Amino acid sequence: MPLDRPDREYAPAPDLAQRWAHRYIIRWLTRHAPLTAPHARAIVRVKRWAMVWAALAGIVSGTLIGGGEWWMKRIAIDGWSNMSLIEQGPYWIAYFAAAGVVTAVEIGFLYWNSLCGVAKVIRLAGLDCTRERTLTPPLQLTVHGVARVALEYPSAGNAIYGINPHAYLSGWKLTLKALLYRLKISMSSFLLRLVMRRLLGRLALRGVIPLLMGPLYAVWNAWIAARVLGQAHFLAYGPSRVARLNAKLTSLSQRQRWLIVQGIGELMMRTHHPHPNLVLLLSELLGTLPEKPHQVEIDWDDARKRCAMLETSEQSAVLEALSEAVLLSGPIKGARKAFLQRLYAHCQTPLPERELIARQRRWLAGDTAEVMPATVASA
Repeated sequence: MPLDRPDREYAPAPDLAQRWAHRYIIRWLTRHAPLTAPHARAIVRVKRWAMVWAALAGIVSGTLIGGGEWWMKRIAIDGWSNMSLIEQGPYWIAYFAAAGVVTAVEIGFLYWNSLCGVAKVIRLAGLDCTRERTLTPPLQLTVHGVARVALEYPSAGNAIYGINPHAYLSGWKLTLKALLYRLKISMSSFLLRLVMRRLLGRLALRGVIPLLMGPLYAVWNAWIAARVLGQAHFLAYGPSRVARLNAKLTSLSQRQRWLIVQGIGELMMRTHHPHPNLVLLLSELLGTLPEKPHQVEIDWDDARKRCAMLETSEQSAVLEALSEAVLLSGPIKGARKAFLQRLYAHCQTPLPERELIARQRRWLAGDTAEVMPATVASA
């Protein structure tokens, strides 16, 4: 796959839903004029409103579903508690049919809300997607990324320039991950209700559990919307920051750039996710190497040892570059934080965690501060 088409490397064969979401986002963007500069505050408002609409959808859906069950048991049917399960059967069938329709409408609305939200975030980030014919591969990659985020697709498992993002996941873990992903939506409300019943036990409040489904659905939907729009925020600001970062990295030696490539590949495998920003950075970085490799073999243990043996200035530049890669891929926690902790510890250098978190917050708030310190980048 050519290095100048990272979008095809990331999504070589998108399915029907991804293609539809991709086209929807592009068409939405073509109907709105591009902005000359990012609007960070407007992005925050878009994220908040997406959460509000998702929560309202949850309240309506949960109230109809939970209230319908309460109405069926308490008002519509006399002597419900004295009926056998077989006698209750026809009523449950009708109830679940109605609940299925309500749930389908809710899910459709939530997908539309997410797609509109991520499209607005891309536009407010300053990306120019006014005409599909002039859409560059980096922007195509970003749109593919936000489309997958809006559809709540799991991490793509295809190899990225020879790097398998699921290399550290065994077969049964992959199967379990896929199963949990498919069940998370359908099982979420059931699990919430099960927990509530368990906690409340035989208390009198247990009878109004169906009426609590509205608030529970609202919280769940708002959390999902916040996560989706948060990921889209990272993706929307990615291309411009990657371009500035790559401009600094071209001044580094070939040995340093190769170590950074190794670190990006390891980060993808540790997080089990080929983040589009990392895919874009990797493609541009590979293009600066003399041989311009299209396939990369990751040997992080060896690369980390070589990094520890670099001169102080060279090592600082590599650590800063990989720290920036982590900032581009998401919040500094979990596997990302562990990756940085092990790397800095191996190089016997304290991890500036607070400084990196503050830098990431400033970046997402619209601050166009230096991607890498000038003294480090010129090492």
